[in-house]
Amino acid sequence: MGFILPIIGGLVLYGFISFCVKLPGKGLNAQFVELGNLKGKSFKEITDKVGMPSSISSMGDGTTLKQWMATGYHIALEFDENDICLGISSETSV
Repeated sequence: MGFILPIIGGLVLYGFISFCVKLPGKGLNAQFVELGNLKGKSFKEITDKVGMPSSISSMGDGTTLKQWMATGYHIALEFDENDICLGISSETSV
């Protein structure tokens, strides 16, 4: 019986830590959801709401791939040469 309490405590602690670690990603995801449809929005409109991307890569054809990452969430958006969003390239949430 004495081993049950530490197991339950460990599971509760694990759940709490997991929740706290994923919190930044949930916040970033919520900001993108508030923006609605991203296609056609300017880079400035997006960064005014969610902040600067974690990574920017040239796609070689005049477009760029801009990525926002936080623990538990990642989104990659493609932008044209005028910094207008072409759409979501990939999005992952855990």
